[in-house]
Amino acid sequence: MIRFPFNPDVTRAETPPARLYTDPVWLELESERIFARTWQLVGRTDLVASHGSYFTADIGRESIVIVRDGEALRGFHNVCLHRAGPVAHGAGCRKTMQCKYHGWTYSLGGQLLHAPEMEGTCDFEPANFQLQPVQVATWGPLVFANLDTKAPAFSTVLEDIPQRAARFAPERMQWVMRRDYDIACNWKVYVDNYLEGYHIPVVHPTLHKEIDYDQYRVEPRRYYSLQHAPLRPLPPLTGSAIGDRKYTPASADDVAQYYWLFPNTMLNIYQGQMQTNVIIPLGPDRTRTVFEWYATEPPDNVHTDARWQELVKFSDDIQQEDVEICEVVQKNLHSRVYDRGRYSAKRENGVHHFHALLHEFLT
Repeated sequence: MIRFPFNPDVTRAETPPARLYTDPVWLELESERIFARTWQLVGRTDLVASHGSYFTADIGRESIVIVRDGEALRGFHNVCLHRAGPVAHGAGCRKTMQCKYHGWTYSLGGQLLHAPEMEGTCDFEPANFQLQPVQVATWGPLVFANLDTKAPAFSTVLEDIPQRAARFAPERMQWVMRRDYDIACNWKVYVDNYLEGYHIPVVHPTLHKEIDYDQYRVEPRRYYSLQHAPLRPLPPLTGSAIGDRKYTPASADDVAQYYWLFPNTMLNIYQGQMQTNVIIPLGPDRTRTVFEWYATEPPDNVHTDARWQELVKFSDDIQQEDVEICEVVQKNLHSRVYDRGRYSAKRENGVHHFHALLHEFLT
């Protein structure tokens, strides 16, 4: 069995060996033991609001389809059991799902309704050719799926996040926009970077102006962690100027919440907005990060709304800073002088928690 050493005591632990971030063998193992067994953010509820509406998505190399069947939201592998053709493409609305290869037709509940020209095929039973299900769950405007039908329910992973985030009213948020970034690093390098504020003073000077770094802390739970990031109080104002600050604290307890769900989903919630990040492995040294914005009061046109353009640019600037450091780290993980590092017990307990879950799932 493939193993890597891990110490549960963060004060004594070393980080995972560099080979976990560079060797393709580990990515194959992660695909089977992590991504095929965990809840993945795959789409939005507004895409499947009415009977027959559907969308397709990928989890690793697996294609899935999410479909509204009356009151039920269902998920299936997007694979016809005849000869592996797709039963859906893109998004839309249909009364049935039909394979784009030979026309086999399935109900929205996954039952095979019609298999053309199968007369004379011995022992052919349509009941044996139902679409294979995946687990589906929703939270607010988000749709999650899990390929493993025996995996713990999504509520087990989400725990108390709905209660903690309730004051931001995520259930009222609507989709605003999406932006993708392809990065030359392993997916875990990007997640490591997200899970600590340790680098903020050096890598993100503009973000450092916004948050109260001394009060920044990470709270690990079973399958998620929460980064508490209070906004820095504003200094006494002269007139109405707030300097170069992007966010104005509404109150003393105006705290942004940065949730991470194992293994690769981030929910950044603050001041009427939610930004989701999904980290998708493309190879041992390639990653795609999918950013989507939601808001309780979405702009009429995000491309012409000055306030939103300012916030998106601020987010993009921070992302570019993260991209730069993550790509350099990935390059240096191949160095002959580096294998394992040490954790800051004060600042990197969230990274250590992520590595504990990696160890649990992989070994």
